[in-house]
Amino acid sequence: MTDSAVVYDAARLFDGERFVEPARVAVRGGRIEAVGEAATGSSAPVEDLGDVTLMPGFVDCHQHLVFDGNGTLEEQVTGRTDEELTERARANARWALAGGVTTLRDLGDRGYVTLGLRDEPGMPTIQCAGPPITVTEGHCWYLGGEVTDRASMIAAVRERVERGCDVVKIMATGGQLTPATPAWRSQFGADDLGAMVDEAHRLDRPVAAHCHGVEGISNAVDAGVDTIEHCSFDCEHDHDEPDPDVIRKVAESGIALSATFGRCGDPPFPPDQWPAWIPRMIASVAKVRELGGNIVVGTDAGIGPLKPHDVAPHAIEPLLLIGMSPVEAFAAMTSRGADALGLVHKGRLAPGADADMVAIDGDLVEDPDAIRRIAGVWKAGSAVER
Repeated sequence: MTDSAVVYDAARLFDGERFVEPARVAVRGGRIEAVGEAATGSSAPVEDLGDVTLMPGFVDCHQHLVFDGNGTLEEQVTGRTDEELTERARANARWALAGGVTTLRDLGDRGYVTLGLRDEPGMPTIQCAGPPITVTEGHCWYLGGEVTDRASMIAAVRERVERGCDVVKIMATGGQLTPATPAWRSQFGADDLGAMVDEAHRLDRPVAAHCHGVEGISNAVDAGVDTIEHCSFDCEHDHDEPDPDVIRKVAESGIALSATFGRCGDPPFPPDQWPAWIPRMIASVAKVRELGGNIVVGTDAGIGPLKPHDVAPHAIEPLLLIGMSPVEAFAAMTSRGADALGLVHKGRLAPGADADMVAIDGDLVEDPDAIRRIAGVWKAGSAVER
């Protein structure tokens, strides 16, 4: 990386927390040097970006780079060699970056194949979990993370740390895409979940807990996980409603709720035929937000055809649906996500931050949906070929 400098002028600028005037960013050596009024005194050459909104690159807290959306999750990896999955993950990571996702967290691969991508050129910033820890034939068992007892649970946490994973992913409940384990059912008792979290924290690794069921969500909060993935407040029976005390517990915990929002296109059924868990999740997450909870964007990219790896900007619609203001939603897609991943130099346009930027074709102040119109992407100050 050179020490070259440039000043970008735009019509509007969102810095990860608020809109700033004048809409000017000075970049030097791949980092933000100055923003707004402080950037007007720079002697660096100016590049006029025109009628765009400049903002931080998107932070997607939940992707699966080894999935390509074709067939069931098991079918997507069965019969594939590690080399094939590595190449698929590489292509998907580049796809994500070209779509403005400059930082992502991979929360489940097979064979630790994503770890080697982190240092390759042309990649977004990637955090890796390796195979998620699950029970025998539990959710995503085919990724190779099955455990059987407390000793194997602790060993699994240690293995991921030894291999260099950035985060430990635990399947606290079943999943909707693994029929053998209902999504509402807890896969680990509270004590076992707590033991794994304690071991991960002892080894200085955060824990992301896959949680659909209400009991699993409650156990995850009690265990002190660092992010709760999905958090759909799923119940055994369609007519059941989640305990409001659990909703309040999530909000008051401050734990980042990585709601796996965002899809390209319409679901294969109209709203009046949605499964009961969808409106229940929307209402429950809206209540978490109303109570001051910490909601970030993790899209679950890769799991199906409506969730390609550049789907993050499509999270805008559900974020607004749960009651967020546009500015709050933009922050959830950038700075809040970066904070949830412990990446203080990502997700914001501020002095010292990495110059990971996206130009939006349009006025985000007047038209939040314009965020899906990507006009340009920069990673560490370098333009990304799209």
